[in-house]
Amino acid sequence: MGGHHTARLGPLLLAALSVACAGLPTAAADAVRKTGVLFIIADDASCHLREAYGCRWVRTPHIDRLAREGLVFDNAYVPTSKCAPCRAAILTGRNPWQLEAAANHIPTFPPRFRAFTEALADRGVPLAAVGKVWGPGVALTAAGANRSWGFPPSPAGPRPADPATRLREFLAGPAADAPFFFWFGSADPHRPYAPDCGLAAGKTPADIDRVPACWPDTDVVRRDMLDYAVEIEAFDAQVGALVAALEAAGRADDTLVVVTSDHGMPFPRLKGHTFDAAHRVPLVIRWPAGVVRPGRRVEPFVSATDLAATFLEVMGVDPATTGMEPLTGTSFADLLRDAPVRERPFVIVGRERNDVRCRPGTESGLGYPARAIRRGDAFYVHNFAPDRWPCGDPDLDLADTDDGPTKRLIVAAGPDDPCWKLCFGKRPADELYDLATDPDCVTNLAAGRPEEVRRLREELFAELTRQADPRVLGRGDVFDNYPSPRPAQRPGK
Repeated sequence: MGGHHTARLGPLLLAALSVACAGLPTAAADAVRKTGVLFIIADDASCHLREAYGCRWVRTPHIDRLAREGLVFDNAYVPTSKCAPCRAAILTGRNPWQLEAAANHIPTFPPRFRAFTEALADRGVPLAAVGKVWGPGVALTAAGANRSWGFPPSPAGPRPADPATRLREFLAGPAADAPFFFWFGSADPHRPYAPDCGLAAGKTPADIDRVPACWPDTDVVRRDMLDYAVEIEAFDAQVGALVAALEAAGRADDTLVVVTSDHGMPFPRLKGHTFDAAHRVPLVIRWPAGVVRPGRRVEPFVSATDLAATFLEVMGVDPATTGMEPLTGTSFADLLRDAPVRERPFVIVGRERNDVRCRPGTESGLGYPARAIRRGDAFYVHNFAPDRWPCGDPDLDLADTDDGPTKRLIVAAGPDDPCWKLCFGKRPADELYDLATDPDCVTNLAAGRPEEVRRLREELFAELTRQADPRVLGRGDVFDNYPSPRPAQRPGK
């Protein structure tokens, strides 16, 4: 069911890149451990996998098999819940607020920030990518050429669109008997969806055991969720085909397979927003040669900013030798070995400018700056500009939430509706949620727990100060003033 996405990838996304070797001498790869990495990332998928995360209304047999043979991470987070800034964080190992313009959605990516894939290319490691790597936005090198992140340009002529076919060619060619990195960026489960494809697949609204408390529990919403489930299942089929190609090539044992997502589902109050379910993503890893005690569930917090350091470590590359800016993320290879060597007491997330809205008198756009910390079951959010609309001005179609039946239903209910207020209404400076009793983050406890709010705010700001976040250092307006390739929206346009 994912084929309708092909045209949607567009020129702003790096798509269908080559399966050729990165052109440096192969001798450089000799110093890299013969470890393959198959990185598979969904576009807008929350933790809705049948066995791995206990979701009854999807069928994900291929990912669930990887979970049984590998590890399931229960507390994996992305640092922001929009595509471009999250993927920038994955590539660079740094939080979005440490990436200048790349903190925003649809940015011009600063040339000085290198990706771990570029560091691997420097060492002659064969690299390939199919589908979405980074975007939407414009990424140029210092010389002005289009940024390839170390993946060589696609050769001329027709190429097979199937990612498993690309992987088979890659493993039979430049990656044969060598370390490698293969990135597959699926277009699923990004909107739009084929209307009622869930019903057509034999699903029923009654299959869904729980509708999040921020949406009305109606047939419209449940059918929208079923359509999303079909897209998750299409992603699972892609995973199965890629793993089958890996196994047929005899590379399953020495290849780290990672299945994850760039943020939560494209529904109101999730994608683009600063709540737990928008940032907590599936993370399933299988690596027969490196995982100790497969079948485990991993509880400590990990961040998508940790992926770069982890990939470099398992391939034997010292980050200090890569020319990358210092990594904020740290390797979680110790968790793969079931031998934790560092504490992971909290995780930090946040956002800056998502889909651009107009700033009066300029062509820049205002964001909705926020940062949040999860410690234990407490999820604290600090909104730096509570006078702004978190989803964009209602006159601008609430652009920070993707269009779909659930959004249209809540918008039609109007600003007096409780769900409208939760999904689109203005928010106070401080929000505090107890995830043990309120996983959907709908009951703000901040007013009744001022001391807990103070402690969490101090811890959050101390860590962000250590990371030199301009927002907490009094220079946050810089994010609103970075240009965007997409013109700012204006009321009535």
